[in-house]
Formats: sequence, structure tokens, C-alpha cells
Amino acid sequence: MQRAKEWFRNWEKAQVEAFLFEKILGSLAMAAIGDALGMPAHDMTREEIGQRFGGPLRSFRDPFPDSRVHKMLKAGQITDDTLLTLATAQALIDSGGKITPNLMGEYLFAAVNRAFQEGLDTLFGQSTKAALKAFNQGQDPIRACRSEGPLVGATNGGAMRIAPIGLIYPGDIPGAVRDTVIACLPTHGTQTGIAAACAVAGGLAEALNPGATVFTVVQAAIRAAEQGEELGKRKGRTVPLPSVPKRIRLAVALALNAGSAEEACRAFAEVIGLGLPAYESVPTAVGIFLVYAGDPVKCVLEGANIGNDTDTIASMAGALAGAFRGIKAVPRKWLKKVEQVNHLSLADTAQGLSRIALHRLGF
Repeated sequence: MQRAKEWFRNWEKAQVEAFLFEKILGSLAMAAIGDALGMPAHDMTREEIGQRFGGPLRSFRDPFPDSRVHKMLKAGQITDDTLLTLATAQALIDSGGKITPNLMGEYLFAAVNRAFQEGLDTLFGQSTKAALKAFNQGQDPIRACRSEGPLVGATNGGAMRIAPIGLIYPGDIPGAVRDTVIACLPTHGTQTGIAAACAVAGGLAEALNPGATVFTVVQAAIRAAEQGEELGKRKGRTVPLPSVPKRIRLAVALALNAGSAEEACRAFAEVIGLGLPAYESVPTAVGIFLVYAGDPVKCVLEGANIGNDTDTIASMAGALAGAFRGIKAVPRKWLKKVEQVNHLSLADTAQGLSRIALHRLGF
């Protein structure tokens, strides 16, 4: 946080506010766009995506009728990734950035229940569903989760919705990590789920620094994942799964040693993985951000075509890239389509988060 304050020291309040708004809106926009782009390709391999869509996905498409998860959706529609990201944002805005596990649980489960009532129950993963069941039965979802198998609470559901936490802590990685732990406990209270979410939040916090580079964002993601992993072991449930920060380091090594972006992303698929486990999709999303130098369009297109959990990977890579480059790098046609189809006003959400971030900087 001190480094961020030094960057902004000679700026007028209006300049800082405009800068934060553009970064935050860029992140929310690309998270939603990546989610909607990747939605119809969920569960497919890269080769199957090319075959079934007549080439790589480069626009919003309807899912096929045999889609396991998204067959009820239409082109440009968002999934649980963005629905729960916006629920997290609203919890922060309504509380002035002061969240608790109970508050997060209340907002998350209200969003999930609304989706269930609309027949969208297939969108949600096992960790969120297990926590929702406990919550609806009057149980503490944090405790209920501890009796489940290792992967419950260790999927990417915490990381996919955590962007608003990172976006209200410009330059403050410890602050982003602290609140990420709180936000994860109701549904993803394992060292794996928490570390993965902290990686995304920490990378976003760094991306809001005026002097951020692609490498400082990736370094922040690793540092935050390491902190989150340790906090997760103390505050959550320790599960016998791979280390998220070490997996991110492996993704970085694969990226730096690859001869091309395509070669790097194939290595992510074959070595890191593309699935629901947080130790697969989050390191891959960070790797995509690195390989494409934080270019928002390239990041979401790669995420949408890489295979398996395409909507979540594209959304997380998009969130990082959108924050790094800002709203000016976001294709307006894509943003207009996503907002129209889903009846969103992302600028309003970005404005609310910007006010919290500005206050944290002392303005």
C-alpha cells in the first residue's frame, strides 16, 4: 500500500479516481467477457472446440444442446463466475469494504438461490453447492465443508469470484490477502482454495499500481498465493493437494522456456491442467496472462479456446489483463453485447468499488 501511495502522491484526487475507475471497470468487463466467450466451450479439448465451432472461438456463441453445464444459456450470457463476482462486489459496496464470512455467505448464497430458482443450478460447482446446502440447513458452511472430501473447498470457485477484493486494495497485497481469506471461508476454506484466490486478488492489487509490469503482477500473484497458503493452513482446512504457488512458478517456467505462446499454452494444458481444481486453472490463467503480456483480447481468446474449464480460465485471465491495461483496451462491441444480454451496468459496480479503493489510499 505504501508503494501505491507514493505513486499517487503528486496526483490530484480526480486523477486518482479516474485512473482507478478505468482499471477496475477494465477488469470487471474482461472478466465478464472472458466468462461469456468461454462458456460454450466448457468441457471440450482445444481440438474439439476447433472442430465443433468451425475454428477457434472468436465471438460469443450459443452452447451446443449436449453441453453438460451450460445448455440452457445463450450467446453472450455469463455464468456463475460473473454472477458470484458481482455478488462479491455488491457485498463490498454495501458494507463499505468491511466484509465478514457471514456477510459474504449471505450475499453469495442469495445469488446462488436466485440462480437455482431460474433453473441454473448446473452452473455451480460442488464446493459452492455443498456450502449452500449447509447454509440452507442452518449449519455453519465452514464447519460443514470440513467433513467433505479433499476437493470440496479446493476448486476454483473462490478464485473465480475474488476480483473485487483485489480491486479495492490498489498496491496492498497483504490487505487483499487478508480479505480474500475472509471471503473464501464460507465456500472454499482450504489452503488450496484460499491460495488460488489470493493469487488472483494479489495480482489484481498489483495491477492497479501505475508502475506495474506484467512481471510484477505475476510476482505479486505468487507472493499472495504463498501468503494465502499459509493462512489457509491456519484458518481453514488442510487438504492433500498440490501447492498453488509452486504450480504458478511451474507455469511461469513453462511460459519462459516455450518457443511460442501456442507452445506455452499447450504445455499448460498438458502439465498444469485446465480443470476445476484450483491448483490447475489458476496457475494456467496466470500463465496465459504472462504469455500474452497482459493483452486483454489475447488472454480471453486463449482462455476460451484452451479447453476444459474455459469460462473460468478466460474470466480470471481477463480480470488480470483488464485491470492491467484498463477499460481503453476492452473491445466496446464485446462489452456492449455482454451488458445487453445480461442486463448489467458494470460501470456502476466499478464506481462503487473505486470509491472504496480511493478511500483506502487516503483520498
